[in-house]
Amino acid sequence: MTRQSVLVVTRNYPPLTGGMERLMQHTVEALATQYDVTLIGPSGCGEYAPYGVTSYECPPAPLSFLTTALLKGWRLTRKMSFDMVFGGSGLVAPITWILSRIAEARSVILVHGLDLVVDNFVYQWFFVPCLRRHDRLIANSQNTRRIASEKGCESNRILVVNPGSTIPPESALRDKDQLRADLGFPENRIVLFVGRMVRRKGLAEFLEQAWPLVMHAEPDALLLIAGDSPDDALLKDPQGAKRIIAAIEHCGRDTLRFLGSIEDDLLWNCYAAADALVFPLIRTKGDVEGFGMVAIEAAASGTPTIAFPVGGVGDAVADGVSGILVPEGDYAAFADAVVTLCRGGPPGPSDCRRHAEKFSWDVHSRNLLRAVDFATQTRPR
Repeated sequence: MTRQSVLVVTRNYPPLTGGMERLMQHTVEALATQYDVTLIGPSGCGEYAPYGVTSYECPPAPLSFLTTALLKGWRLTRKMSFDMVFGGSGLVAPITWILSRIAEARSVILVHGLDLVVDNFVYQWFFVPCLRRHDRLIANSQNTRRIASEKGCESNRILVVNPGSTIPPESALRDKDQLRADLGFPENRIVLFVGRMVRRKGLAEFLEQAWPLVMHAEPDALLLIAGDSPDDALLKDPQGAKRIIAAIEHCGRDTLRFLGSIEDDLLWNCYAAADALVFPLIRTKGDVEGFGMVAIEAAASGTPTIAFPVGGVGDAVADGVSGILVPEGDYAAFADAVVTLCRGGPPGPSDCRRHAEKFSWDVHSRNLLRAVDFATQTRPR
């Protein structure tokens, strides 16, 4: 049987780095097992494309990427036949919709939450309507699906496929005490925060309202912060950074450590060494946590997450199984949950890992291919 052909258009692809880039690399790999795939991506993407995938490279700057990708895609659709045009995010929605019409192909696009709510008039006026015109939207969480529906996308066109994660084999997980010693904190209870210092992550509020309560109950607790430093935050959110710095002075600088951006191997060691991951998200206009991959990565290392059920976190954290969901804004309850886990309370490592295994890349690939197969059953109207 002749394999169907898919044109993938995405700016989020290696050598660019980040969670969306990892997701799209695995997405292209999954598609390539069932379809003949052609990729339009950022400069250097060909080096990271699977065997058999033809790639066309565009400058990575957003505007340059969009104009170049549209031109290259137009040329490809004029000389090749495609059964489906697949977009990696809302940024490419105008391009994938236009190219699918030229190619008389089905249009499928991934939506991540932020690409639906971004506080930009031009984006909301032009890009979101193009999202609505796609034949199939694949949302990364139930919350993203809800937002897409509220933005006017037809509910019966939206499917949910959660992102995947690397699941280290249990044999690769090292002893917690040894990991803490290697990190230089052998006597401490470790609480971990992973993420960029953007407003929605809620780090300032956590430091102001929850961390002092944790320190009172567990004086040997240490908060490790991976992802950004206060200097990074000063560039992105000066007001928020000032709050964080003031909270640090209040709590005491010896109660936390900023690790900055760290290599994956060190990050996985931090996950495995921690007693708990904290995910104190807050609601922010024009921004949203689409899923919450750090909670899955922590669970894969046997570490539970404490979180407010904001954004797509409800898909990533199973209350009582892979972590504790605390009523939104209740920082006293949040601190109590941190103390409980620092003292060895449930959930335990085995439950966390069983939950994480539901989000392996193999599971993601199967779910994605089912969603895409459904999308290719009929030709566009």
